[in-house]
Amino acid sequence: MQMISTEDINKAFSFYNISPEFKERSYQCVQQINDSKIFANAVSKVYKKLYLDDFNELKELWDIENKEVLFASGIDPFVTNIMILIGYKIHAQNLDKNKLGEQQLVAHKKRVKECFEKDLIQREYNGVRISQMLWATYFIRLKIIEVGRLQYEKFVIDDKPIIKIHIPEGSKLDINLVKKSIKSAKKDIANIFGLHNCEYMCESWLLSNQIHSLVDKETNIYKFHELFWVKDGQDCGKDILNFVYKTNHCSNYSMLEENTSLQKIIKKELMAKGKFYLGIGVLK
Repeated sequence: MQMISTEDINKAFSFYNISPEFKERSYQCVQQINDSKIFANAVSKVYKKLYLDDFNELKELWDIENKEVLFASGIDPFVTNIMILIGYKIHAQNLDKNKLGEQQLVAHKKRVKECFEKDLIQREYNGVRISQMLWATYFIRLKIIEVGRLQYEKFVIDDKPIIKIHIPEGSKLDINLVKKSIKSAKKDIANIFGLHNCEYMCESWLLSNQIHSLVDKETNIYKFHELFWVKDGQDCGKDILNFVYKTNHCSNYSMLEENTSLQKIIKKELMAKGKFYLGIGVLK
Protein backbone atom coordinates (compact mmCIF):
# COMPACT_ATOMS: atom_id res chain seq x y z
CA MET A 1 0.00 0.00 0.00
CA GLN A 2 1.29 3.46 -0.92
CA MET A 3 1.70 6.35 1.50
CA ILE A 4 -1.59 7.81 2.70
CA SER A 5 -2.11 11.22 1.13
CA THR A 6 -3.86 14.27 2.53
CA GLU A 7 -5.86 14.37 -0.70
CA ASP A 8 -7.29 10.91 -0.04
CA ILE A 9 -8.19 11.87 3.52
CA ASN A 10 -10.01 14.95 2.25
CA LYS A 11 -11.87 12.93 -0.38
CA ALA A 12 -12.95 10.38 2.23
CA PHE A 13 -14.25 13.15 4.49
CA SER A 14 -16.26 14.51 1.60
CA PHE A 15 -17.51 11.08 0.50
CA TYR A 16 -18.93 10.29 3.94
CA ASN A 17 -19.72 13.89 4.96
CA ILE A 18 -17.64 13.49 8.12
CA SER A 19 -17.34 16.49 10.42
CA PRO A 20 -14.27 18.59 9.49
CA GLU A 21 -13.42 18.96 13.19
CA PHE A 22 -11.69 15.57 12.92
CA LYS A 23 -9.51 16.47 9.92
CA GLU A 24 -6.51 17.81 11.81
CA ARG A 25 -6.51 14.74 14.06
CA SER A 26 -6.55 12.56 10.93
CA TYR A 27 -3.62 14.45 9.39
CA GLN A 28 -1.56 13.95 12.57
CA CYS A 29 -2.15 10.21 12.60
CA VAL A 30 -1.40 9.87 8.89
CA GLN A 31 1.86 11.76 9.39
CA GLN A 32 2.91 9.31 12.11
CA ILE A 33 2.09 6.34 9.89
CA ASN A 34 3.90 7.74 6.84
CA ASP A 35 7.00 8.64 8.88
CA SER A 36 7.44 5.13 10.30
CA LYS A 37 8.18 2.03 8.29
CA ILE A 38 6.95 -0.12 11.19
CA PHE A 39 3.61 1.68 11.42
CA ALA A 40 3.21 1.83 7.63
CA ASN A 41 3.80 -1.92 7.32
CA ALA A 42 1.35 -2.61 10.15
CA VAL A 43 -1.33 -0.48 8.49
CA SER A 44 -0.67 -2.16 5.16
CA LYS A 45 -1.15 -5.62 6.67
CA VAL A 46 -4.40 -4.66 8.39
CA TYR A 47 -5.62 -2.95 5.20
CA LYS A 48 -5.10 -6.22 3.33
CA LYS A 49 -7.06 -8.15 5.96
CA LEU A 50 -9.91 -5.65 5.98
CA TYR A 51 -10.36 -4.97 2.30
CA LEU A 52 -8.55 -7.53 0.14
CA ASP A 53 -8.44 -10.93 1.85
CA ASP A 54 -11.26 -13.47 2.17
CA PHE A 55 -13.99 -11.71 4.11
CA ASN A 56 -14.54 -14.70 6.39
CA GLU A 57 -11.07 -14.20 7.87
CA LEU A 58 -12.28 -11.01 9.54
CA LYS A 59 -13.89 -13.14 12.23
CA GLU A 60 -10.56 -13.58 14.00
CA LEU A 61 -10.22 -9.81 14.47
CA TRP A 62 -13.41 -9.37 16.51
CA ASP A 63 -11.79 -10.74 19.65
CA ILE A 64 -8.91 -8.23 19.53
CA GLU A 65 -9.48 -5.12 21.66
CA ASN A 66 -5.92 -3.77 21.97
CA LYS A 67 -4.91 -1.72 18.93
CA GLU A 68 -1.22 -2.23 19.60
CA VAL A 69 -1.78 -5.98 19.31
CA LEU A 70 -3.50 -5.58 15.95
CA PHE A 71 -1.14 -2.93 14.57
CA ALA A 72 2.14 -2.12 16.39
CA SER A 73 3.31 -0.91 19.76
CA GLY A 74 3.12 2.88 20.16
CA ILE A 75 0.81 3.48 17.23
CA ASP A 76 -1.62 6.40 17.42
CA PRO A 77 -5.02 5.07 18.63
CA PHE A 78 -6.67 7.14 15.89
CA VAL A 79 -5.36 4.57 13.41
CA THR A 80 -8.70 2.75 13.42
CA ASN A 81 -10.35 5.90 12.11
CA ILE A 82 -7.73 6.14 9.38
CA MET A 83 -8.43 2.54 8.35
CA ILE A 84 -12.06 3.50 7.80
CA LEU A 85 -11.11 6.53 5.70
CA ILE A 86 -8.71 4.70 3.41
CA GLY A 87 -11.40 2.17 2.53
CA TYR A 88 -13.55 4.79 0.81
CA LYS A 89 -12.27 4.04 -2.72
CA ILE A 90 -13.22 0.38 -2.38
CA HIS A 91 -16.60 1.40 -1.00
CA ALA A 92 -17.22 3.74 -3.95
CA GLN A 93 -16.27 0.99 -6.40
CA ASN A 94 -18.56 -1.54 -4.70
CA LEU A 95 -21.48 0.85 -4.62
CA ASP A 96 -21.06 1.67 -8.31
CA LYS A 97 -20.50 -1.95 -9.34
CA ASN A 98 -23.66 -3.18 -7.65
CA LYS A 99 -25.83 -0.31 -8.86
CA LEU A 100 -27.47 0.24 -5.50
CA GLY A 101 -30.50 2.48 -5.28
CA GLU A 102 -30.36 5.91 -3.68
CA GLN A 103 -31.76 4.63 -0.38
CA GLN A 104 -28.95 2.09 -0.02
CA LEU A 105 -26.31 4.64 -1.03
CA VAL A 106 -27.47 7.06 1.65
CA ALA A 107 -27.70 4.33 4.31
CA HIS A 108 -24.21 2.98 3.57
CA LYS A 109 -22.49 6.34 3.78
CA LYS A 110 -24.44 7.27 6.90
CA ARG A 111 -23.43 4.09 8.73
CA VAL A 112 -19.73 4.42 7.89
CA LYS A 113 -19.85 8.05 9.04
CA GLU A 114 -21.37 6.83 12.33
CA CYS A 115 -18.63 4.22 12.74
CA PHE A 116 -16.04 6.96 12.31
CA GLU A 117 -17.64 9.53 14.61
CA LYS A 118 -19.71 7.81 17.30
CA ASP A 119 -16.94 6.70 19.68
CA LEU A 120 -15.23 10.07 19.31
CA ILE A 121 -18.36 12.04 20.15
CA GLN A 122 -20.43 9.86 22.48
CA ARG A 123 -17.63 8.14 24.40
CA GLU A 124 -14.93 10.76 23.84
CA TYR A 125 -12.39 8.07 22.91
CA ASN A 126 -9.11 9.03 21.24
CA GLY A 127 -9.91 6.78 18.30
CA VAL A 128 -12.77 4.39 17.57
CA ARG A 129 -12.79 0.83 18.85
CA ILE A 130 -11.62 -2.00 16.62
CA SER A 131 -15.21 -3.23 16.55
CA GLN A 132 -16.35 0.04 14.96
CA MET A 133 -13.60 -0.21 12.35
CA LEU A 134 -14.72 -3.75 11.52
CA TRP A 135 -18.37 -2.76 11.39
CA ALA A 136 -17.53 -0.06 8.85
CA THR A 137 -15.73 -2.71 6.80
CA TYR A 138 -18.97 -4.70 6.49
CA PHE A 139 -20.56 -1.76 4.73
CA ILE A 140 -17.48 -0.88 2.70
CA ARG A 141 -17.28 -4.41 1.34
CA LEU A 142 -21.04 -4.43 0.76
CA LYS A 143 -21.76 -7.37 3.03
CA ILE A 144 -24.72 -5.60 4.63
CA ILE A 145 -27.74 -3.77 3.27
CA GLU A 146 -30.19 -1.66 5.25
CA VAL A 147 -33.93 -1.63 4.69
CA GLY A 148 -35.96 0.51 7.04
CA ARG A 149 -35.37 -0.35 10.69
CA LEU A 150 -33.16 -3.43 10.15
CA GLN A 151 -29.96 -4.45 8.42
CA TYR A 152 -29.34 -7.69 6.52
CA GLU A 153 -26.10 -9.58 6.04
CA LYS A 154 -25.45 -12.46 3.66
CA PHE A 155 -23.98 -15.19 5.83
CA VAL A 156 -22.92 -18.79 5.30
CA ILE A 157 -23.28 -21.60 7.85
CA ASP A 158 -22.21 -25.12 6.85
CA ASP A 159 -22.16 -24.06 3.18
CA LYS A 160 -25.77 -22.88 3.48
CA PRO A 161 -26.45 -19.20 2.67
CA ILE A 162 -28.71 -17.44 5.13
CA ILE A 163 -29.63 -13.86 5.95
CA LYS A 164 -28.45 -12.56 9.30
CA ILE A 165 -30.54 -9.73 10.74
CA HIS A 166 -28.84 -6.86 12.57
CA ILE A 167 -30.55 -4.18 14.67
CA PRO A 168 -28.76 -0.82 14.37
CA GLU A 169 -28.82 1.59 17.27
CA GLY A 170 -30.90 4.71 16.96
CA SER A 171 -34.67 4.83 16.93
CA LYS A 172 -36.70 2.53 19.16
CA LEU A 173 -37.38 -1.03 18.03
CA ASP A 174 -40.92 -0.35 16.80
CA ILE A 175 -42.40 -3.77 16.03
CA ASN A 176 -44.45 -2.43 13.11
CA LEU A 177 -41.34 -0.97 11.49
CA VAL A 178 -39.53 -4.27 12.09
CA LYS A 179 -42.24 -6.25 10.30
CA LYS A 180 -42.33 -3.73 7.46
CA SER A 181 -38.55 -3.98 7.05
CA ILE A 182 -38.54 -7.78 6.92
CA LYS A 183 -41.29 -7.76 4.30
CA SER A 184 -39.69 -5.03 2.17
CA ALA A 185 -36.15 -6.45 2.38
CA LYS A 186 -36.87 -9.51 0.25
CA LYS A 187 -36.60 -7.54 -3.00
CA ASP A 188 -33.21 -6.00 -2.19
CA ILE A 189 -31.91 -9.31 -0.83
CA ALA A 190 -32.84 -10.97 -4.11
CA ASN A 191 -31.38 -8.19 -6.28
CA ILE A 192 -28.16 -7.55 -4.34
CA PHE A 193 -27.37 -10.89 -2.70
CA GLY A 194 -29.11 -13.13 -5.25
CA LEU A 195 -30.95 -15.04 -2.52
CA HIS A 196 -34.59 -16.14 -2.59
CA ASN A 197 -36.71 -17.84 0.08
CA CYS A 198 -33.76 -18.24 2.43
CA GLU A 199 -33.66 -18.63 6.19
CA TYR A 200 -33.40 -15.52 8.35
CA MET A 201 -31.67 -15.55 11.71
CA CYS A 202 -30.67 -13.02 14.36
CA GLU A 203 -28.18 -13.25 17.21
CA SER A 204 -28.57 -10.46 19.74
CA TRP A 205 -28.89 -9.49 23.38
CA LEU A 206 -32.28 -8.09 22.34
CA LEU A 207 -33.40 -11.70 21.84
CA SER A 208 -32.13 -12.83 25.25
CA ASN A 209 -34.55 -15.36 26.73
CA GLN A 210 -33.73 -13.96 30.16
CA ILE A 211 -34.75 -10.42 29.17
CA HIS A 212 -37.85 -11.82 27.44
CA SER A 213 -38.96 -13.39 30.73
CA LEU A 214 -38.60 -10.07 32.60
CA VAL A 215 -40.17 -7.44 30.32
CA ASP A 216 -43.84 -6.64 29.83
CA LYS A 217 -45.64 -8.45 26.99
CA GLU A 218 -46.67 -5.14 25.45
CA THR A 219 -43.11 -3.91 24.96
CA ASN A 220 -41.44 -3.89 21.55
CA ILE A 221 -38.56 -6.00 22.81
CA TYR A 222 -40.98 -8.74 23.91
CA LYS A 223 -42.84 -8.63 20.59
CA PHE A 224 -39.57 -8.73 18.64
CA HIS A 225 -38.55 -11.91 20.47
CA GLU A 226 -41.90 -13.49 19.53
CA LEU A 227 -41.01 -13.28 15.83
CA PHE A 228 -38.27 -15.90 16.31
CA TRP A 229 -37.60 -19.39 17.58
CA VAL A 230 -34.89 -18.61 20.14
CA LYS A 231 -32.22 -20.59 21.94
CA ASP A 232 -29.52 -19.43 24.36
CA GLY A 233 -26.10 -18.47 23.06
CA GLN A 234 -23.04 -17.24 24.94
CA ASP A 235 -23.01 -14.87 27.88
CA CYS A 236 -24.01 -11.39 26.73
CA GLY A 237 -23.31 -9.39 29.88
CA LYS A 238 -20.71 -7.36 28.03
CA ASP A 239 -23.15 -6.50 25.25
CA ILE A 240 -25.77 -5.41 27.76
CA LEU A 241 -23.32 -3.10 29.53
CA ASN A 242 -22.32 -1.66 26.16
CA PHE A 243 -25.74 -1.14 24.58
CA VAL A 244 -28.01 -0.64 27.59
CA TYR A 245 -25.66 1.30 29.88
CA LYS A 246 -23.07 2.68 27.39
CA THR A 247 -20.10 1.34 29.34
CA ASN A 248 -17.56 -1.42 28.77
CA HIS A 249 -16.92 -2.42 32.38
CA CYS A 250 -18.74 -2.34 35.70
CA SER A 251 -17.34 -3.63 38.98
CA ASN A 252 -20.33 -2.48 41.03
CA TYR A 253 -23.77 -3.03 39.49
CA SER A 254 -25.38 -0.75 42.07
CA MET A 255 -23.77 2.17 40.23
CA LEU A 256 -25.54 1.43 36.94
CA GLU A 257 -28.04 4.00 35.66
CA GLU A 258 -31.80 3.56 36.07
CA ASN A 259 -33.08 6.05 33.50
CA THR A 260 -35.25 3.55 31.61
CA SER A 261 -37.49 0.69 32.63
CA LEU A 262 -35.17 -1.74 30.85
CA GLN A 263 -32.15 -0.43 32.75
CA LYS A 264 -34.03 -0.86 36.03
CA ILE A 265 -35.14 -4.42 35.24
CA ILE A 266 -31.70 -5.57 34.09
CA LYS A 267 -29.88 -3.84 36.95
CA LYS A 268 -32.09 -5.58 39.51
CA GLU A 269 -31.35 -8.95 37.94
CA LEU A 270 -27.60 -8.29 37.72
CA MET A 271 -27.50 -7.30 41.39
CA ALA A 272 -29.25 -10.57 42.19
CA LYS A 273 -26.39 -12.31 40.32
CA GLY A 274 -28.59 -13.15 37.36
CA LYS A 275 -27.01 -14.07 34.03
CA PHE A 276 -28.01 -13.02 30.54
CA TYR A 277 -27.29 -14.95 27.33
CA LEU A 278 -27.45 -13.97 23.70
CA GLY A 279 -30.60 -15.06 21.96
CA ILE A 280 -29.97 -17.00 18.75
CA GLY A 281 -33.19 -16.77 16.80
CA VAL A 282 -34.55 -18.19 13.56
CA LEU A 283 -37.38 -16.17 12.03
CA LYS A 284 -40.69 -18.01 12.27
